[in-house]
Amino acid sequence: MLDIDSVGASYGNVQILWNVSLSVKKGEIVTVLGPNGAGKTTLVKTILGLLHASSGSIEFLGKRIDGLPTYRIVDMGIALVPEGREIFPRMTVHENLLLGAQSKEAKKTKDDSLERIFQIFPVLKERRKQLAQTLSGGEQQMLAIARGLMSKPKLLIMDEPSLGLAPILVQKIFKAMQEINEKGVTILLVEQNVHRALEIASRGYIIEAGKMVLAGEWDELLANEHVKKAYLGL
Repeated sequence: MLDIDSVGASYGNVQILWNVSLSVKKGEIVTVLGPNGAGKTTLVKTILGLLHASSGSIEFLGKRIDGLPTYRIVDMGIALVPEGREIFPRMTVHENLLLGAQSKEAKKTKDDSLERIFQIFPVLKERRKQLAQTLSGGEQQMLAIARGLMSKPKLLIMDEPSLGLAPILVQKIFKAMQEINEKGVTILLVEQNVHRALEIASRGYIIEAGKMVLAGEWDELLANEHVKKAYLGL
């Protein structure tokens, strides 16, 4: 579904990504793991066209997308749940959700999409008339995920969804991710929470200092000595 080949990316004269390659197959949950400042969010921005790749190529469903504007990439079926949620606090839950359904296809099916989302996140149905700023941190993260789903994505990219959440809320968010995946949405999960991410992912990549240093099945990465020492404290 997604094929990234030897991608580099820079902010001005400062190169952040170096020859990064990864792939995501239809139906998978694939995770990209790494510390703060490793280049994870830069990679996400490059996939979405918010930052142009300086080298390499990015293909989605067999078509080159590097160089395309972000709205075209979204129309093709990629949605982002951004780091920090980025909801609109003074708009209602319902209004925030409708903002996710901007493509022609998504607008046609917005009512059906809302019903499916309310099945996954019933608390959002209860709070749909509330201002988004009145929600708890966990509920705001659910809203950010739900807004992404409103675009009817084939691939949902999630950037640090567990950031700043209590452990019990992290558990709920990761359970919701599994349910979303079971309903047919492929997920690229960008995370610092290595153990949690590898519990639900089929495969993973480790990025450090802008370079991919490890890749493998979830159990291979959990057993890797570098992962144990650097990320799991074992």
